[in-house]
Amino acid sequence: MRPFPKSPHRRVALAAGCLIAALAGASHVAAQGADADAEGRWWWTASASAQGTRLVCDLCDTSRDLGPALDFVLGRYAGSATRVGLEAGYATTTNDGERESVWSAGIAAEIHPRPGSGLHVIGGFGWAGYRAADFTYDAVRLRLGVGWDLPLAGSWVVGNRLTYDASSFASLQNDGTPVQESVGLGTLRFGMYLGRR
Repeated sequence: MRPFPKSPHRRVALAAGCLIAALAGASHVAAQGADADAEGRWWWTASASAQGTRLVCDLCDTSRDLGPALDFVLGRYAGSATRVGLEAGYATTTNDGERESVWSAGIAAEIHPRPGSGLHVIGGFGWAGYRAADFTYDAVRLRLGVGWDLPLAGSWVVGNRLTYDASSFASLQNDGTPVQESVGLGTLRFGMYLGRR
């Protein structure tokens, strides 16, 4: 049986549509009974994580490389329990003495399904770029995850978060020349963050 959908662009559109629908549904549920004064406020988080990175292709090493990662998000409350912002991240590791880096940028959203609870769902859409010596990889990225806010003082919070980024349908290039098509990139992050809500 032929996998559906066949076109990579359709698969990206389908995955993005599912993510948007899930976030919109969760946002609608979260808005019921939440603090209306939150809308329009600025928020930010800075997180430090341990990341496991893996390229998926016929020529790629199947092991997951571990290393540190940093992320920063700045945005505003789009609703009483929905935060939307721009995020940027960087992760690095060493594989057989070779430095590998993963850069990311895009739109991030955090939604509290239950008003007053620290639990929130994380979603995002953007770009991921992998670099190792002359090898490069750039692709569309989807992010899903969960986090937990712990009040610190006033509007300051700390917490833990677990996220997974998935990228696919792009080529791995060596000095600008494609060496492998339809390469996937998966990054799993677990870490702590500091922020203001």
